[in-house]
Amino acid sequence: MAKILLIDDEDHLREFVALALNYHGHEVTEARSGRFITDPPQGAPAASAYDLIITDIIMPDSDGLETIIAARKLHPTGKIIAISGGDRGAGLGCLHQARLLGADATLDKPFSTADLFRTVEQTLHAARAMAIAAPAAATSPRAS
Repeated sequence: MAKILLIDDEDHLREFVALALNYHGHEVTEARSGRFITDPPQGAPAASAYDLIITDIIMPDSDGLETIIAARKLHPTGKIIAISGGDRGAGLGCLHQARLLGADATLDKPFSTADLFRTVEQTLHAARAMAIAAPAAATSPRAS
């Protein structure tokens, strides 16, 4: 199905989500920090190698919003889902900020596996629809 990068500092949640997505047929790479995108380890695949990046927003050693900005720069057409169970308290909520910075979808923690699967499939479906429509639009004659 899809190659997914899952970034979350909460080991139990990350492992559960990875297991659920693997069970659904996706190939999941796990990372504990957004630094996997902003300062990738040697030999790590580029952000563009993934069909979807799912990232937590509030992590102790990296900021999910910065991760979204970096992922968007490295892979402008890549799909991103932001997840979070907290808010920074001031101004816009962090998931709303994630949307403004380029996340395609968001999930509030805790979320059900049904919500996870639905959000992943809708986000991936939108990516596939855009990929199919782009070549068709480029080859169709323009109306005068």
